[in-house]
Amino acid sequence: MATNEKFETLVFQQRRAHKAWMGEVVKRGEKPSPTADGLVWELLLSYGEAARGFEDAREDIYKTAYELASIVLGHLDEGNLTDFYRDCLLDAIIDTSDEGPPCDCRTVVHFANLISTAFSEARADTLKKTIRHNRAENISNELRAAKAIQRHLLPRVIPEIPGFQFAGRLVPAQEVGGDYWSIKYWKDDGIVTLKLADISGHGVAAATLVAAVKFISGGYYKGSTTPSEVIRQTNRVLAKETPHDIIVSMVYGWLRPETRQLTIVNAGHEPVFMCREDLCIDFHPTGPVLGVTESDYTETDIQLAENDIVFFGSDGITEAGITEPFGTERLKELVIRNSRLSADALADKVIQTVSDYAGQPHDDISLVVVKVTG
Repeated sequence: MATNEKFETLVFQQRRAHKAWMGEVVKRGEKPSPTADGLVWELLLSYGEAARGFEDAREDIYKTAYELASIVLGHLDEGNLTDFYRDCLLDAIIDTSDEGPPCDCRTVVHFANLISTAFSEARADTLKKTIRHNRAENISNELRAAKAIQRHLLPRVIPEIPGFQFAGRLVPAQEVGGDYWSIKYWKDDGIVTLKLADISGHGVAAATLVAAVKFISGGYYKGSTTPSEVIRQTNRVLAKETPHDIIVSMVYGWLRPETRQLTIVNAGHEPVFMCREDLCIDFHPTGPVLGVTESDYTETDIQLAENDIVFFGSDGITEAGITEPFGTERLKELVIRNSRLSADALADKVIQTVSDYAGQPHDDISLVVVKVTG
C-alpha cells in the first residue's frame, strides 16, 4: 500500500476511534469539554505516531495525557478519569482496527501504561496543589482572626487631659505579629498607664498572647503601689504559663498629669526615648524581657516639662527597610524635626515616613506618643 494510502487509512481509523470513544463516554454520562476533546484527539494522533516508532511519540503522549488529566480532574475522580479517558479510548482504538492497520499489542500496552503514569502523576500534583491551597486558605483565615483580635484589644478612646496629648498607632504587617499598645486614664488615682508590647511569633498564637499581656498587666494595676510591681507580677505569670520560645518585650509607664511625673519600667524594649528641644534621651531596659524567668524590675523617673515628647516604638519601625534599616537615630531626628506637630499628627508622620522608606512592612509597626503641651 502506498504511503499516502496508509496515512489516509490511519487518519480514517483515528476518526472512527474518536467517534466511538465520544459515543461511549457520552452514553456513560461524561460530557467532555472542547479542550478535553481536543486533547483526546491529540492522543489518538500520538498513538498513530507510536505505531511507527514509540520512542518518538513517548513525550507527546505523556504531556498530552498529563494535561488532559489536569483538566478533567476538576470534576472527575481518578477512577472515572481512567475509565473514560484511558479504558474507553483503548477500547475504541482496538474495536476500530478492523478497517485499518492491525493493533500492535506492545504498542497498545506501552500507550496504556504511559497514559496511566501521566494520569497518576497529574493526580498527585493536583493533590499537592489542593493541599497548598487549603494550607494557604487556613493561614489566611488565621491571619484574619489574628488581626481581628489585635483590633479588638486596642483602645477605643484616648484620654483627653489638659496639658497633654496622647496618640497610639498599630499598623499590622501582612503576617500578623503581636504588637499591642494602650493608654488608659485611671481618673480616681490620677494616673495614666502607658503600654507598648511586642510579642515574638506570629498569627493567632501571638495575638492571643497579646490578650493575656493586656489583661494580666491590667489586672495587676489595682493593688500595686508601683509600675515595677505590675511588671514583676505580669512576668511571673507569663514565665510560668507561656512557652519559653515566646517572649514579650514591653515598656510600661505611670504618668501623673498633675505633677508631670513619669515613671517607666522597660522590660527589654527598644526604642523608648524622650525628646526635649533638640536632644533625645533613651530610657534603657530596667529588666529582662517578659516570659523567660522570674525577675525584679527597677524604674526610671523623669520630671516632664512643657513641649517634651515621650516616644515608645516597636522594632518594626527601627528595623524597617530593604537595604538599610530605618534605625533609631533616623527616628529621633524625625521626631525632633516634627516636634511642633500634635501627638496625633506626629504619630501619623512617623508611620507615613517609615512606610515610604520601607514599603510593605515585614513586621508590625506600633507606637505611643505623649506630648506635654503646658
